[in-house]
Amino acid sequence: MGRKCILLFAACAVLFVAGCDNGPSARKSSTDHKKPISWGQSHRIFTYADNKAWDYGQLEIKKSIERQFFTTKNEVLFTVERHDISNIHTYYKFANLLFLCDVSSKQPVSEYVKDIIPEQAATIGDSLPATMVAAKDLWARDQRVIFILGKDLEQLLLYTFENLNLIFDIYKGGEFERIEEVVYKPGLNEEEITYEKEHYPWYMELPSQYRVFRRDDTHNFVSYLCRVKKYPDRFLSVYWEPMEENNVSKEWLFQKRLEIGEKYYNGDTLLVEDVRQENAEFLGYNAYKLSGRWQNMTNFTGGTFACWGFYNEQQKMAYMIDNAVYFPEGEKLRALIALEIVSSTFETIDKK
Repeated sequence: MGRKCILLFAACAVLFVAGCDNGPSARKSSTDHKKPISWGQSHRIFTYADNKAWDYGQLEIKKSIERQFFTTKNEVLFTVERHDISNIHTYYKFANLLFLCDVSSKQPVSEYVKDIIPEQAATIGDSLPATMVAAKDLWARDQRVIFILGKDLEQLLLYTFENLNLIFDIYKGGEFERIEEVVYKPGLNEEEITYEKEHYPWYMELPSQYRVFRRDDTHNFVSYLCRVKKYPDRFLSVYWEPMEENNVSKEWLFQKRLEIGEKYYNGDTLLVEDVRQENAEFLGYNAYKLSGRWQNMTNFTGGTFACWGFYNEQQKMAYMIDNAVYFPEGEKLRALIALEIVSSTFETIDKK
């Protein structure tokens, strides 16, 4: 299969480290629809490494790529699994693959990578001791494949450890694209988007499955719910407040989230010990972010949330965008990501 793979590689979009774009994509995807769809299970990263590379590298690789996110518990976006290169024909169309290649080695994984990308392997030496090649849709649609090459084992591991955040971001960017595709595949809620543009100083590209849950135009609040059987309930709300000077702060955001929960979500509340408060960048704004767990003491329910507070100087307007998930049966992280993707379409409108 090696020669065929080289041809496939030449046809795919190859991105070297300096040119990688790892953020969520626009919805006009660059996916190659002529190729078969990747075989799901996008939470798994199928990893191929020779014995020494894996023995010395696995702890750092797993610690970084299997990083935890707190929802109502610690959840991971990805798990790293080592597989035997002799079975690559079984797994090469999966969503995420990672290859570690010691160019000086004659071991099976390194030999395989050198056969797949001989030109890149040939550039490795004293002047370029290591590099990374990331490919999108190499063997299947919506796929991310990363090759890391080093002139010897030491350079391979050194380069890998120095670029673990970038490696994670490439896989994360691919997962955001997959989730975004699912979120917007049914289309847009055009009626509600038109309403927003006519009545609010903002709008967002609301997917068709999101419907109004609470609307209080008098007090500048609207909330949407996406409810699909056997999937997490997803709530997205926007609150806005005229403000002559920027008084948005962590304290303002926390207090507003408490008020919103009490007034519109039947008494939902936050406990300080369950909430992370941080400075954040959101859509170009210097924002504050809260994330963690919400709970309702009356209904004995709870879930995870993330919200952002920021100030629009031109409008003299403070905003809070809140994402919340309710799903007692299972994991919530990808539902929270889906909400963030929709929230990232938020745009203000100059009513003048």
